[in-house]
Amino acid sequence: MPTHPKITPEERARRQEYADGARANVGLEGFKPSAAMEGRVLLYIEGEITLAELVDPANDAPH
Repeated sequence: MPTHPKITPEERARRQEYADGARANVGLEGFKPSAAMEGRVLLYIEGEITLAELVDPANDAPH
């Protein structure tokens, strides 16, 4: 996994807010994110992966 620059506390809060909103929206549709997706979301929130890496369908393939 590539190394990304550290994000600011403000950016982390923004990412958390967006993730919470997305999770709520998915829940309203009657779905629940997989454990693997939740793990990737946490990596995104912490700045370990980019948004592109988060939503890349190749990351959904079993390893």
